[in-house]
Amino acid sequence: MVLTTQAQKPMILLVDDRPANLFALEQTLKPLNATLIRANSGEDALSQVIQNHFALILMDVQMPGMDGFEAVSLMRDYEETKNVPVIFVTAISKEPQFVSLAYQSGAVDYLFKPIAPAVLLSKVSVFLEIESRRIELEEVLDQNKKMAAHNETILDCISEGIISFKQDGIITWANPRALRLLETSLDELTNINLIDLFRNDDDRMPLSWNLFQKLHSMKHRTHSRNAEYFFKRPDESYFPVEFSTSGFNATLEFGGVLSFQDITERKWTETELIRLAQEDSLTQLPNRALFHKFLRRSLQERLRDNGSLALLMLDMDDFKKVNDTLGHDIGDLLLQSVSTRLQASLRQGDLVARLGGDEFGIILPVIRRSDDAGHVAKKILESFEQEHNLNGHILKIGASIGIATFPEGGQDIQELIKSADTAMYHAKAAGRNTFQFFSAEMQERVQARDKLEKELIIALKEKQFICYFQPKIAPNNQLIGYEALVRWQHPTRGLIYPGDFIELVEETGLVVELGEQMLEMACRQTKLWIDEKVITPETTVAVNISVRQLNCDTFVQTIKDVLEDTKLPAKCLELEVTEYTMMDDVEHAIKVLSELRDLGTKIAIDDFGTGYSSLTYLSKLPLNTLKIDQYFVNAIGVDHNDESIVVATINLAHSLNLMVTAEGVETEEQRLFLIKNKVDFLQGYLFSKPKSIDDLKVWITEENRQPITETV
Repeated sequence: MVLTTQAQKPMILLVDDRPANLFALEQTLKPLNATLIRANSGEDALSQVIQNHFALILMDVQMPGMDGFEAVSLMRDYEETKNVPVIFVTAISKEPQFVSLAYQSGAVDYLFKPIAPAVLLSKVSVFLEIESRRIELEEVLDQNKKMAAHNETILDCISEGIISFKQDGIITWANPRALRLLETSLDELTNINLIDLFRNDDDRMPLSWNLFQKLHSMKHRTHSRNAEYFFKRPDESYFPVEFSTSGFNATLEFGGVLSFQDITERKWTETELIRLAQEDSLTQLPNRALFHKFLRRSLQERLRDNGSLALLMLDMDDFKKVNDTLGHDIGDLLLQSVSTRLQASLRQGDLVARLGGDEFGIILPVIRRSDDAGHVAKKILESFEQEHNLNGHILKIGASIGIATFPEGGQDIQELIKSADTAMYHAKAAGRNTFQFFSAEMQERVQARDKLEKELIIALKEKQFICYFQPKIAPNNQLIGYEALVRWQHPTRGLIYPGDFIELVEETGLVVELGEQMLEMACRQTKLWIDEKVITPETTVAVNISVRQLNCDTFVQTIKDVLEDTKLPAKCLELEVTEYTMMDDVEHAIKVLSELRDLGTKIAIDDFGTGYSSLTYLSKLPLNTLKIDQYFVNAIGVDHNDESIVVATINLAHSLNLMVTAEGVETEEQRLFLIKNKVDFLQGYLFSKPKSIDDLKVWITEENRQPITETV
């Protein structure tokens, strides 16, 4: 392996199979004083790591051939590469099993695309600083070793402390270096026994002159070296030494010479390297590596004594909002403050570690009953009730805690962590700032969720998802378009509605592939109906877009490919996005939607009025249509205030040259009110429920031929 010298820039390996992603990472990291190396696959990354030393690896997960998890696992199998820090940068699910798999494979962090440049720069800078410190420490250690070898070989230990002694161990002479190290004079040192310099440790057999001679003779040579001993000074202070003895014969029969050196600095360097490898640099808490080591040892002890232990996984509630609103400096101070409180809340012998981000792991190595863990969790949550004063910012933040006990929650580390994570997510779902114990019921839900996820993967592979369409109607009752809605045609359970699976599809990231299938089916069917003259060439099909699709770097190209493949004119495709979809990164959403609109597609904002920043970006977004949420439509004839909101929304949209669609229209009263107030399009059960392809074709050809007169 080629080692980076101090004169060289630290190297960062960027691994992604998409050149666009690599370019984006390079642009983000350009301000750093580092050399950026590309790898376009897991195999390429392994080749680069074997040839070079990297301060950090930013690794994509999903790649053709060897994925990121496999590549990192292989790296951890080799001594030369096992300690290279790896941060996964991925667009796949935040679901716990993927995050857990990443950390199990050896990653130090797990980031989700898109990543704020400031966040990535901050995290990468920490590892560059660690690399700089590591190089400095290695250089110090290397210099010490070279110095020892040089002095021993060339100067015969002249630069070390040198003591001569007689056959009975009585000291007869010492050089000035030895006197300085021992802080004594030649008169005080001579005529005492060499053994009196050694400090006797509890874990070692006390040295005597006879034992010393035997140890020397066991080397079968006139020169022997021993390490990791301590020498005493007259004031009873002591320091670590490495010493060697040279006798005039193998048994020291005629006396000999002892040379020694103070290895305090080297010991500090070794200790510091160990600390850096096992300690979180921000909070000085144990890191993930030490956490796993302590948990493994605790499990072994409980297996031997048939005892119990508890594992607590803690996640701070709404920590992201602190970083987003007050900045990462305040976020770091908050993490440090929380770490202090966690340590104060634990019992002696317990361990708390920072596992990454705002996630902490707490090990209670001995518990008598599960209530012990509950008591600790309550104490932690009580400490969170106190406000944090961070450079004048007064903050109060909660925490969600999941608890798993051994042996009930799992028989090994992986099972325990998964169980505690599951309980923690249930604590969040239960309202946050609380704790939950892992239970059999949770396990059943996890298993059911895992089964559903596997079925969804098969469904995507076998194309079991189908399109249903709900018509959109003009005020004169003419069909102007329809919205594509997903249904799952399960081979044994029949037709499944999205409420039973769409949440998991979004969480696991399968929504990207499902979205592409829906887009292709909707566009292909619409083009077929246009060719068959079932609908006019002006009819539009609306397809819903998820936040993961919008954030996917290849999304615009996917739209282009589908339109080209299906031959559907771009003007016939309307892409519906919600306010929530855009809130993570509004500027990115504006950029992507602008590119899509430039293709000729229409853009609609769905569920308008349910978000918290509707008006802030409305004028900036490249929209064609605004859809009024059915919550407000259902209030027509019931709540005058909501009716006023509907009217104001229609007027606002028209003032911005936007068309308006009212969804969820179910009564004639609602229809008449909306038409009176100049709504452009209507959608709802009053006209038609979502229909299959065959049923909608019948509806179009037989029931929606003639427009009706607008009535107010």
